[in-house]
Amino acid sequence: MKALKNILYIIVMLIAPLTVQAQKKEKPIVTCEFAVRGVCEMCKARIEEAALIRGVKMAEWDNTTGILTAVYRKDKISEREIHEAIAAVGHTTDQVAADSTAYSKLPQCCAYDDGVNKH
Repeated sequence: MKALKNILYIIVMLIAPLTVQAQKKEKPIVTCEFAVRGVCEMCKARIEEAALIRGVKMAEWDNTTGILTAVYRKDKISEREIHEAIAAVGHTTDQVAADSTAYSKLPQCCAYDDGVNKH
């Protein structure tokens, strides 16, 4: 009986560090919000699709407020990379200006710098 207790004690001592180590490997998930210029539902779809790059778990752009909310793993991607991905498809963020070639290819309803559509 004492031998069985000793064996169980040894097993517990071997397993305990493994569970502690597993708990330390939390994924660093963060949420950020920033302004993105756009006008319509087509903009919304384009902005959200552009933001969903590797490491981004969720992206939602509110076309009323112009705010994008993104949930991402900061060990996989940076907030700046999300800004750059959105700017590459023609939408200016509060940190990165839109690619001018991509902006010029946007549909007319999405032209937010035309003096008419302002957001």
